[in-house]
Amino acid sequence: MRSSFSCCRTSYGEEEEPAWGPKHRVFTHEEIESATSGFSASSLLGRGSHGSVFLASLDQGRLLAAAKLPSRSSISSDSPSAADAEIDLLSCLPRSPLLVNLVGATPASGPSPRIAVVDLMSQGSLHDLLHDQLRPAPPFPRRLRLALRSATALAHLHSLCVAHRDVKPANLLLDAKGRPRLADFGLALRLSSQDGHEAAVLPQPAGTMGYLDPAYVHPEGVSTSTDVYSFGVVLLEVLSGREAIDVEYSPPSLADWARRLLEEERYEEIWDPRAAPEGRREKEAARAMADVAGRCLAAAARERPSMAEVVAALRGAERRMDLRWRRLARWAMPGRTERRRSHPLSRNRRVSDVAAT
Repeated sequence: MRSSFSCCRTSYGEEEEPAWGPKHRVFTHEEIESATSGFSASSLLGRGSHGSVFLASLDQGRLLAAAKLPSRSSISSDSPSAADAEIDLLSCLPRSPLLVNLVGATPASGPSPRIAVVDLMSQGSLHDLLHDQLRPAPPFPRRLRLALRSATALAHLHSLCVAHRDVKPANLLLDAKGRPRLADFGLALRLSSQDGHEAAVLPQPAGTMGYLDPAYVHPEGVSTSTDVYSFGVVLLEVLSGREAIDVEYSPPSLADWARRLLEEERYEEIWDPRAAPEGRREKEAARAMADVAGRCLAAAARERPSMAEVVAALRGAERRMDLRWRRLARWAMPGRTERRRSHPLSRNRRVSDVAAT
C-alpha cells in the first residue's frame, strides 16, 4: 500500500535505499501468527501503549524481525490506528540505518488489525541501558556517542519533513552493535515542507509526560521544534541517569530540576554519579552537552536550535573529548613523524614528549 502523502527524499549523511520496490513485503495474518508461535508469551519482546511486540521468525528462520500487534484499545473504526499511521509513514520513507525500518505489513483490507513487521533491535532500548539496574552503567564517553547517534537519527527524520512527536529513550532502540535507532512512528506527523511548518490537517497534541513540549498545547503548535524540546530532556536523562519524571526529586520533572542547575552552571550536580565525566576534556564535553540540552529546552520554540545544529554541537564536544587520544594515536604510528616533519630537531621528539604538549 502506498501512502497518500508525498515523500521528501533528502538525506542526512547516511546511505539510503529506495523507498519502494521489493523492500516492503505483504504478509498474511496467518504468516505472522505462525512466525510468532501464535503470538505466544515465549515470543513476546515487550508491551507498549499501542500494543505488543513479538519476535517473528520468517522465511524458515532466515529472517528475524519484530511484529507489532495493535491492542484492541488502540483500534478505532472512526480514525486510523497508530499501527496504520506507522505503516503508512514508514512505507514512504527510505530505509536508513538510523531508523527502525519497515520490513512489511499485513494488508489494510480484512477483519484483522494491521500488523507492522519492522527491523529487530536485539539490544533493548536506550531507556533500558540507562535505567536497568542489572546492566552496567555506560561510561560518559559512550553516553556522548549514544546521544550523538540519537541526535543524528532525529535530524535525519526532520530532513524528511517528519516530526516524531514522541521522542524519548524508550523509542531509541539499540541494534546488534549497540547503536541507537529511532523507533515507534505511530504518532509521527508528515510536515508540509522542509522548514518544519505544520501540514494542513493536524491532530491533537500527543506525546509522553516529562518529554512533551509545554508550549505544544494546540494542534497548530506542532513543528520539528517540539521534538527538539523532547530531545533536550533525553540529553539530560543521558547525562544524569534520572527518569524524566521522578517523584523522589523536587521538582519531580527532570527538565525543571536541571534548568536551575544549568542557569547557575552547577554542572557537577547533574552528572550521573555512576558515570561522571573524568578528566578535563570529558568534563568540557559534558558541559557542552549540558549547554546543548539547555538550549533545546528554551521556552520559545524559535530560540531552540535545529537538530542539525544539535548534531554539530555534539560532534564538536566529541572531537574535544577525543582530541588528545587521536593525537597520541597519530604520533604513535611507526614512521609517521619522520615522514611528516621537515625540521631536523623534530625527529628526536618522542611520543611522550608530544603527549605532554
